[in-house]
Amino acid sequence: MYDVYLNVKGNTQQNVKPVDIVLVVDMSGSMESKNNGGTDRAGAVRTGVKNFLTSIQNAGLGDYVNVGLIGFSSPGYIGGGNKTTGPGYIRVGLGKAGNTSQQQAINSALSPTFNGGTYTQIGLRQGSAMLNADTSGNKKMMILLTDGVPTFSDKVKNSVVKNGTLYGTNFGTTRDEPGYTAELKNPYIDSSGDYIYDTWPATLGEAKKAKDSGNEVHALGIQLAGDDGYWSEGYMSDEDVRQNMELIPTSPDLYEDADSADAVEAYLNNQAKDIVKNFNTIIDGTITDPIGTQFQYANNQATVTSVGKQTVPASELPSAAIQDGQLTVNHMNLGQDQEVQIHYQVRIKTEDAGFKPDFWYQMNGETLLTPKAGAAAVDFGIPSGRAPATTVYVQKQWRQLSNQSLPDTLNVTVQRKVADGSLDPNWQQTLVLKKADNWKTSFTAPAYNNQGQSFSYVVKSEDASGIDLSSFISSQNMDQQTATLTLTNQQYGFQFQKKTTDGTDLSTDQLKAMQFNLTQYSDNSFQQVSKTNAITSTDLQALAPGY
Repeated sequence: MYDVYLNVKGNTQQNVKPVDIVLVVDMSGSMESKNNGGTDRAGAVRTGVKNFLTSIQNAGLGDYVNVGLIGFSSPGYIGGGNKTTGPGYIRVGLGKAGNTSQQQAINSALSPTFNGGTYTQIGLRQGSAMLNADTSGNKKMMILLTDGVPTFSDKVKNSVVKNGTLYGTNFGTTRDEPGYTAELKNPYIDSSGDYIYDTWPATLGEAKKAKDSGNEVHALGIQLAGDDGYWSEGYMSDEDVRQNMELIPTSPDLYEDADSADAVEAYLNNQAKDIVKNFNTIIDGTITDPIGTQFQYANNQATVTSVGKQTVPASELPSAAIQDGQLTVNHMNLGQDQEVQIHYQVRIKTEDAGFKPDFWYQMNGETLLTPKAGAAAVDFGIPSGRAPATTVYVQKQWRQLSNQSLPDTLNVTVQRKVADGSLDPNWQQTLVLKKADNWKTSFTAPAYNNQGQSFSYVVKSEDASGIDLSSFISSQNMDQQTATLTLTNQQYGFQFQKKTTDGTDLSTDQLKAMQFNLTQYSDNSFQQVSKTNAITSTDLQALAPGY
């Protein structure tokens, strides 16, 4: 059995293009546990953001990822001013995620108690403005974290309907402020002739502007619930709110739900991993590794282990599966100092017809690593394996009753046994045993069968001219230690000696006068032979098998 190892090592891309990320955080009062029934959403955001920054720094990407913060609530509760003049947001400008001062600034900005309403539109607007102000050509990304419907928005002046959804396109300087719901107390018609019933057209319109300017928008809805509305309960169901939230990010798959505080932290942790992953040389990589034609899998188990300087967490290790004669590895993400090792076991098929011992056979077919989608596949070196040969000796032992002449040669046909103990119908050899060679010869064969066990051999037939083998009883023994198959031809006979009562030996002539009967054993009983046998000489006489 052979152990096969595939090692893949990641690195950081050369000529790395930095990424700008703005965290747009809902700092409204409902994020605090005392206001929402006991879930510390605000604490989860604080911890998640802190770990987000640390993860990027620990990955060695602190100089390539710029992070800023927009925290939003409602005017008068955040950013200074009063409910009329207050901006309704705070900001920490973009800075390198690896800078301690930048991390401290963001963490400190999130430390006060969250208060006020949910002015999501201002958060999206300011987040987009921060990204758009940077003209470096970096990738732009915004991550929105919010726990509810927008309860503040700017008045909509113009709008457009796309795919059945109303989007604000132009906004006034005054606000709609329902305060605890998205539904307006006093709906109105904008200049485009569309009815504005709630804060969603303004919020979704602002999100669309952010996306249209080239920013990649992500969103997390934290324990979202339905909106009871202003006039009556049930203005929007849980699913209605969720469907609107899915319209905020660049695509629906960039929206996620968090049903607990832990899920908020997990989301930010995964976002950090995704960001780090984009700098890796191996992103969602795959390996295809077909087995060689002269080998078979010992089992269908393949293990993946992190062996690099930078550990790949168990939850992030790629998957490996053996099926239909091929090992397939998926979802491989490796960065600098990260390395994984894939291990599986194979056996060489020594029982195949035409197999050659001590010959190098390739263990695999063409083995390819595709480091990321669209990238050219890379060849692995292909290992080879061979099975050792052994010399098997076949010898003949004659055990005769008399010195009758033996033939000069004896032909024997040898057949081997396979792993299950049965005879291999596809393998046999005919050998010539010679008197001149002391009835011994040899042949070369694989030392082991498919299961790694020593082969055993048997003599299936023997043929000699000049001697009647029917008077011999054949037996054979395979000694695995010496790889020697011994075939013994044994004659059995009898010798009579008769004495007088006084102990005097009878003469030869007197012995010849003796007669005896032979009894043959067959059908589970002794059968007396009808004829009477006479002694013809004093020599040993052969006894045919069966007596």
